Amino acid sequence: MDPVPYLEIINFIGPPICKYWNYHRKLKESLNTLRSKKEDLNSRKEDIQLRLSNELHFGKQMKKEVENWLKKVEKFIGEIQSLEDEFSKVKYLSRAFLGKRVYEKIEETTQVYDEGGFSESLVIDAPSNSGMALPTPELVGEASVKEKIQEYLMGDSVFKIGVCGMGGIGKTTIMKHIHNELLRVAKFDKVIWVTVSQEFDVFKLQKEIASALSEDLSKHEDKTKRAAMLSKILESRKRYVLILDDVWKRFFLQDVGIPEPSISNGCKLVLTTRSIELALSMGCVAIRVAPLSEADALNLFLDHSGREAHVPTLESTLKEVLKQCAGLPLAIIIIGSSMRGEYDVHVWKNALHKLKKQAGSVESMAEEVFKRLKFSYDRLPNTKMKHCFLYCALYPEDFAISKEELIEYWIVEGLLDEMETRQEMYDEGFSILKRLENNCLLESVENGRCVKMHDLVRDLALHITSSESPRYLVKAGMQLDELPNEQEWKEDVEKVSLMRNRIEEISSYAAIPKCKALKTLLLQNNDDFYLKRIHESFFTLMTGLTILDLSGNGNIKALPNAVSELQNLNALLLHGCWELECVPSLSKLRGLKKLDLGYTGIKEVPHGMEMLVHLRYLDLYSWRSLGEVPIGIVPKLSRLQHLSLYRISDVIVEEVAGLRKLETLKIHFNNLEDYRPYLSRPQRSCLNRYYFHVGATFEPTYEKYVGFYRSSFCGDSILLPTDIQEVMIMECHDITRLRGERDRSAASTPPGMFSRLKYIKILFCPKIDKLFWPELVHNLQNLEQIQVYNCEQLAETPDDDEENNKEEGKDFTEFTLPRLREMTFWGLPQLKCICNRGSRMECNSLERIEIVGCPKLKRIPLLLPQSDNEQLLPPVSLRQIEINSKEWWDSLEWDHPNIKNVLEPSLRVVS
Repeated sequence: MDPVPYLEIINFIGPPICKYWNYHRKLKESLNTLRSKKEDLNSRKEDIQLRLSNELHFGKQMKKEVENWLKKVEKFIGEIQSLEDEFSKVKYLSRAFLGKRVYEKIEETTQVYDEGGFSESLVIDAPSNSGMALPTPELVGEASVKEKIQEYLMGDSVFKIGVCGMGGIGKTTIMKHIHNELLRVAKFDKVIWVTVSQEFDVFKLQKEIASALSEDLSKHEDKTKRAAMLSKILESRKRYVLILDDVWKRFFLQDVGIPEPSISNGCKLVLTTRSIELALSMGCVAIRVAPLSEADALNLFLDHSGREAHVPTLESTLKEVLKQCAGLPLAIIIIGSSMRGEYDVHVWKNALHKLKKQAGSVESMAEEVFKRLKFSYDRLPNTKMKHCFLYCALYPEDFAISKEELIEYWIVEGLLDEMETRQEMYDEGFSILKRLENNCLLESVENGRCVKMHDLVRDLALHITSSESPRYLVKAGMQLDELPNEQEWKEDVEKVSLMRNRIEEISSYAAIPKCKALKTLLLQNNDDFYLKRIHESFFTLMTGLTILDLSGNGNIKALPNAVSELQNLNALLLHGCWELECVPSLSKLRGLKKLDLGYTGIKEVPHGMEMLVHLRYLDLYSWRSLGEVPIGIVPKLSRLQHLSLYRISDVIVEEVAGLRKLETLKIHFNNLEDYRPYLSRPQRSCLNRYYFHVGATFEPTYEKYVGFYRSSFCGDSILLPTDIQEVMIMECHDITRLRGERDRSAASTPPGMFSRLKYIKILFCPKIDKLFWPELVHNLQNLEQIQVYNCEQLAETPDDDEENNKEEGKDFTEFTLPRLREMTFWGLPQLKCICNRGSRMECNSLERIEIVGCPKLKRIPLLLPQSDNEQLLPPVSLRQIEINSKEWWDSLEWDHPNIKNVLEPSLRVVS
């Protein structure tokens, strides 16, 4: 044969072979180069972040190109780390392929580094954001006052307005309505609402105003420097209205850092106060809020008591009851609510008698209101509910109280009936909260997660506890830097709240409390890092203490040994004491029902744990590497209902599985070999809440969560509980598929599998090729968010057999994801379809779509709503569609010719 063809073949294949040989031979050298590039990239990232920290002030926001670059850097650093990890276990024959990837990554990293050479500013002016609407009750009978305030706000003659009137008269309600209406007018760039409250402090007010503007003054401890910074921030916001609600003390604007409102800056100041003198002393034009007229008062009362009460047999008594309310909206609402459903004339006459008796001994305007409000407190059906109501007064004024936290206190205080399960006690707690809300003694806030007390209602509760049992001493949120004086620690005080102050040390010179009746001491959250030390003598006379809460005091390193002698303790709460490394022996605290050492720095299980046989709640989720739980302790804690543990052995997993009363479990498994057996135990299905972590931990959002981080799998699938609500999978390099705990073959779909799933996030899982299987998609009715990042092989999300659909001539299959709010697909080079050509998704709650780096995706199969005349409409909630290529967008295939035009107003192209 002619040798020429051989030479041609050699010439053709020779260079590639040489190139791959170089990849093989120089792998280690290339990897060192890549590491150097990574360090350079990291340094540039840190420089950019440092520049941002200096530029992100005064109404600025990060440029999108900078934000995207930082995201890209995080991605590249993760990918480089993965290559480094692969190097440690690469086989000889695979070195060339790894070397090629390393070489390519060097070039890509160089390019990313160059892209980060931002020569201009990293920030731009933030879009105008006037503020968020406040929830408001109906406004009754105050139209003239509201109109007068609005006239002054819109005019150019008055710049400081004082809205004045007694507590409960409706000042705050009027201003909330005005606040919301100001958001809709173009006169002001920003509307700022800050609640000041009785415990006035310049430092706190500066912090609240800055927080309302999404600014941070924590770099400056000096009030004068903070005032200068705040003044500069406010001046940069141009025209604003600053509303200060519930002002009790006169102060100078310049001391806080509030520029004087004037015609030149176009700014306005409004404050609400009970004192006309205070308003005038601060240079305000005072507007008095008068009591409601008889007609308005009657309408408001009937709105809350029920219109059925307006009948001839009750008319005269009702009018007399209403007269006792003195035209005060708060009193009318609360007393009216307490009489709802009562139509017996004798009950009404008895109520009138009690109201008159209470109002007859008043000595001041404040007490006049208290007497009327106390009527509703007295009508609560039992002592338990009254004590649950009073407990809310232990929190600071205007504080949003977590309902779950409050119920947990009620449980350990013994205010709720002892029941078989913790969930039953929670149900009772929520029922009590609902009753108190219905009686308008508490207000539900923050989407129902919290409750608040009106400041006047809180004053009532404190008024009651100052003279009746249970006696309280409350100095919560008052910016104290030392304990109350000795005279305030009365011997009959049962509960003391010093939470959320600035007490740095309880020294030996502090007055040792002589409160023989003291049961509850709340010292939590002294501004995170203030409280550092408690002297040994402090607890020596508190022998009856049942609740001790020191949570959130990050600088406490040790507890006094005297804590070991508090043998009546039901609850010892130390959550978030980051520096706490050990606690004294607990062996004598045999009545302890709740021990919370979560997110402390403890290094070993406390001595005497095995004696705590009455524990219902145990949190040992230390942020440090907690030493092993000694074998044999967990079975002795057989009454546990709530348990949180960090890394534990397989033996302890078996012991945990034996806890028959467990309802909530937060656990960090060492590995999948420990996780899998526990998942199969029948006790797992009895949990109301679970938070399972394998690898690193993340803060879960929902009540049933599993997270995996850098976990190695035997096989190709992750086993998940079928009732899971949230799943997070990150850098799991072996996984190709997800399946349910009863789905061993990944073929069948048990009824309801993953029907509770709300949030799924998958990052850097290079082998995963399919999220779910076809039949499952119809179960995902509660899915709210799906986020998938950098999964190189992912080709399809829930899908079915497209070819079969074609052969059978099927029309479009429509399925609904009614709660889906966010859909993010980022860096998925093989993704071809979200669902096949024969399916469309109806997602009318969709707020955000993000599709970046998915070049093979050719269709977004949304089924859009239609108007009455059959015109397509975008989902009402849709705010943004973010993509990285307009060319890709223009190449998409659409199921309806008008879909693209309907969606484009929400489109945003990022580089």
